[in-house]
Amino acid sequence: MGKRIAGGSTLTQQLVKNAILTSERSVARKIKEFVLAYRIEQKFSKDEILQLYLNEIPYGSTAYGIEAAARRYFGISAKDLNLAQAAALAALPKAPTYYYNNQDALFARQEYILKEMQKLGYVADDQLKDALLFDLKFKEQSADIIAPHFVMYVKELLSEKYGEQVIEREGFKIYTTLDLDKQKIAEEVLQKQAAENQKNYNAANAALVSLDPKTGQIVALVGSRDYFNEEIDGQVNVATRPRQPGSSLKPLVYAMAFAKGYTPDTVLYDVVTNFAVSGKPYEPHNYDSKEHGPVTMRQALAGSLNIPAVKTLYLAGVEQVVERAQAMGYTTLTDPSRYGLSLVLGGGEVKLLEHTAAYGVFAREGEFHPPVAILKIED
Repeated sequence: MGKRIAGGSTLTQQLVKNAILTSERSVARKIKEFVLAYRIEQKFSKDEILQLYLNEIPYGSTAYGIEAAARRYFGISAKDLNLAQAAALAALPKAPTYYYNNQDALFARQEYILKEMQKLGYVADDQLKDALLFDLKFKEQSADIIAPHFVMYVKELLSEKYGEQVIEREGFKIYTTLDLDKQKIAEEVLQKQAAENQKNYNAANAALVSLDPKTGQIVALVGSRDYFNEEIDGQVNVATRPRQPGSSLKPLVYAMAFAKGYTPDTVLYDVVTNFAVSGKPYEPHNYDSKEHGPVTMRQALAGSLNIPAVKTLYLAGVEQVVERAQAMGYTTLTDPSRYGLSLVLGGGEVKLLEHTAAYGVFAREGEFHPPVAILKIED
C-alpha cells in the first residue's frame, strides 16, 4: 500500500488559500495548495506561519490581518489588545459577517476559546474570570450605510454560500430586491410606531419586514430602531432573530383546522377551560378576561379569543400544526413536544422574516414563496 504523504496543516492551507492562490475550485488548485503548504511548512516555523496567517486573514469588511482588525473593531493596536478582545477577534475569522452581526454567538465562541485556552494551560483561572467579566465594546462604525440590516443580511447570505474572502475580494455586483423608496417609508413608520410602543409598552426596540407575496422578494427590511445604537444592541437584526409571535400565530392554527375539515362556521365554546396535560393544569384566559359563550371559528379568530384558539389547536393537533408551519417556511418550530397547547398563544419563537413570508401564503391562497433578497450577481 502507498504511504500517505504528510501535507500542510489546516492553518497553512488557509494561509495558502488567502495569500497565494485564488478561490477557484479545481483539482489543479488543490494540488498547488497541497504542494505550497508542504513547502511553507518546510521553510517556516509554526510561529512564523501563524504570524503570516494572522496578517493575511479577513476579519470582515476591509479589515485584513490582526492589526487592521484591532483598529477597526476596538480602535487600538493589536499589541494593546487585552485577553477578552483578542479572544473576540480570534472568534471572528470563521464567519466575520455572521459573528459581528450575531454578537450573542460571537460571545459564546469567545467564551469557548477562552476556556479551551485555560484547559491547555495558556490562561490562568483568574485571567479567565477577568476576561469573561470584561465589558466588551466595539468601536462605533461609520453611519453612512443605507439599509444596514438588509445589507448585512445579504452579505451574510453571500458569505455562507461563497465564503468571506470571495465576497470581499472578487468585486461582485449584487442586484437585490430592496426598494429604496419603500425602505425609507418603512424606516419612518417604524420610528413613529416604535416611539408609541416605547411610551405605551416600554418596548425599546422594533423591526419591520415588507415583502411581495407573489414572489417572496423583500422590498423593505428594518432590523432595529437604530443600527448604530449600542444601548438597544441596534446591530442585532431582530427581523432574523427568534421572537415570540404572540397571537399572530393563530391564523396558522385555524388554517390547519380548516384543512382537517372544520369550517369558519364551526362553533366553539368560549368558556374558561382547564387543559390538563400530564397532570399539569393549563387554563388560558382571553385578553379581556371575559367569556363569550358559543362562538364560530370565524368570530373567534376575528376577535383573537385565546380560549377558542387553544381548543382549535387541540382539534388541529400540535404535531400537524408544526408540520404545516415547516411547510410554510418556519425553521424555528421543530419539536412539537416543546410547545404544547401554548403554541397558539406564542409559546414557540419564530423569525419575523419567516413569519411575514408565511402570511404571504394566505395572500396567495396556499402558494408559498421563501424570502428572496438577491436577484442576480455579476462577477
